[in-house]
Amino acid sequence: MSSSTAVHFSAGYDPEQGARELEPLLRQNGGKWEVIESGRGVQRGFRFKSFKKTWEFMNIIAAECAVKKHHPEWSNVYNTTFIRWTTHSPPGLSEKDVAMARYCDEQARACGEVEGDSAGSAVGKELADRVASEGGDCCVPKKKPAA
Repeated sequence: MSSSTAVHFSAGYDPEQGARELEPLLRQNGGKWEVIESGRGVQRGFRFKSFKKTWEFMNIIAAECAVKKHHPEWSNVYNTTFIRWTTHSPPGLSEKDVAMARYCDEQARACGEVEGDSAGSAVGKELADRVASEGGDCCVPKKKPAA
């Protein structure tokens, strides 16, 4: 992803504040995240020493997702995890997305992320892309079938 991709912040997230908070997370500024092609989210891959460590990391993130009532588009293959943060309603990069990206970085360090190797990120991205497109709109309540 080009560093020139314009970021589209979701309604209610001040673009100046968003840019300040996002800046240190981005790869071109020494961080590990990249802005997705649409400009409406950020993504990156994580690699750990083992499946067990990867699962521990994912459990920690999932618990925080429940607290924040916000979820990623993500995938896991053995010792890798790919995470994309974006907000579907209102669309764009939200304050929660940026906060959760920062939280992911903190927890990855605590779980022993293997540095300098993003192996599995491409596979993880492909899986997350497919699930996101096939899964439908996750932010619209599902209608219950008539009994």
